[in-house]
Amino acid sequence: MKAKKTMRRQTWRERIVSSGKRDPLICEKCQCYYEYKGEVCLENGRLEIKVALCTTTRAYLERVIHHFTSIETPKKGKKKKKKNGPIKTEHQLCLFSVS
Repeated sequence: MKAKKTMRRQTWRERIVSSGKRDPLICEKCQCYYEYKGEVCLENGRLEIKVALCTTTRAYLERVIHHFTSIETPKKGKKKKKKNGPIKTEHQLCLFSVS
């Protein structure tokens, strides 16, 4: 007899936990469980919504993308004082909500 076993693929969370690392959906500070809602990735030099599980999430991610892409960069020749703040490089945003 041939036994056929169907295995489903592990999610990214299951792969991380099975490798011995901490659960990525549990907050390190308060130990609350997060629910995955969506993510934005940089593709071809633009921030694109990769996953949005509902319309509310999609609207929020579009606002965040607009916020990051509408930040003006200083023109060459004009030097302004740098403010102390986070350095913005390539972004990968993940949206989670506390359950």
